[in-house]
Amino acid sequence: MTLLQIVLSVLLTGLQLALIVFVGPLLSGFRRFISARMTGVPAPPVLRRWFVIGREWGQVPPVQYSDAPPLVAGMITGIVAPFSLAAAICAALFVPAFTQGLLTRSWSDLLLVGLLLVLARFTALLPGLAQPAERATFAFGRAVALALVLPCLFLLVALLFSAGATTDLASVLAGMSHENPFVEGAPFVLAGAAMLAAVDPVAKSDSEEPGSDGALLMMSRDIAALTWLTLAGDLMWPGSLASVLDSPSFLSGCGALALGVLCWLLRSFLLAIILATGRAFALGDLAAVRLRAASALLLAVLALQLMTAARLMPPVGLMPEESRVSEKTPSVHPVTRRTDIEKR
Repeated sequence: MTLLQIVLSVLLTGLQLALIVFVGPLLSGFRRFISARMTGVPAPPVLRRWFVIGREWGQVPPVQYSDAPPLVAGMITGIVAPFSLAAAICAALFVPAFTQGLLTRSWSDLLLVGLLLVLARFTALLPGLAQPAERATFAFGRAVALALVLPCLFLLVALLFSAGATTDLASVLAGMSHENPFVEGAPFVLAGAAMLAAVDPVAKSDSEEPGSDGALLMMSRDIAALTWLTLAGDLMWPGSLASVLDSPSFLSGCGALALGVLCWLLRSFLLAIILATGRAFALGDLAAVRLRAASALLLAVLALQLMTAARLMPPVGLMPEESRVSEKTPSVHPVTRRTDIEKR
């Protein structure tokens, strides 16, 4: 890589980080707005999520009453929130959102991204496990629901490895950019639909933890949800990713970048609407957990089966060597004709 390409990669990576941090809470507020409209309850403003994060960031966390020892509870609250946010940001930088050629493309592995997102969400649930019994039970149920995503993740890793013997997202998405999503890319569209099951439902309360730690946990949850939606959109529509580094001129590169950002925002908000609409018909939290687990596993298995069938099936028009012998091409061992006397 030349020096100009390295500088452009750094700028694109910084731009993606800034947009993800800004759009994450905005998208969560939009999802909560759509869910409230679907269920018929008063809908909060879309920008309320950002207002709550700013309000909690400026407050001093109150004294918490927990069933755990005070030293353990204090260590969990002070360490988990920054660690969860760091894991979510790392996973968000490994997934190309609107352009290829990021500085982190060598670490964009699907298994690494999925494990970072699961780790970020699981560590964000640890402070709830240290709370009194009622809140600890609720946090444990959400942790179990999150664990149901892991079998789907490993099936999708097997799908990507069977497609190109690699789980590198940058390489896989670059090879899929010109494929038809209804023919060659159909298994990856199903894989992207299975990724939607990993997105957490909209929070019923504004803040999970009071104080600055609660603001960090809310930001971590919003960034993780946006990263799952971005990953699903990349698998469904890889052609929307721009190639800024391959643009012949500066103006064409800026136009491709603007178009890529617009496509990323459109597909993210469209998937958020589909997700909020589908979950509005779920009857309770337990039914939603079962629906997420079943749909993710079924779609992942179906995608892997379609990819395996496409690999095993010969291309159209390809015939075995034995059936290619025609009248113009004589066989290596010609068949001797019998005369009428020999037939008698």
